[in-house]
Amino acid sequence: MTIEKWNLKKSASCFKCGDATIHDVEVDTYTLKITCRDCGFTRYYKFHMVETPPQCD
Repeated sequence: MTIEKWNLKKSASCFKCGDATIHDVEVDTYTLKITCRDCGFTRYYKFHMVETPPQCD
């Protein structure tokens, strides 16, 4: 199964320069990358998805 990368845009204050600007958000299978368009500062996050078994009522 091929997972498609998401490319999103979000208006927010930058973690580094503090300006309210557009940020590019790239979501992949196990990573998230947020880049400020103003100063270029980039934050990276990694996550691990775990499938849980269905619960029976």
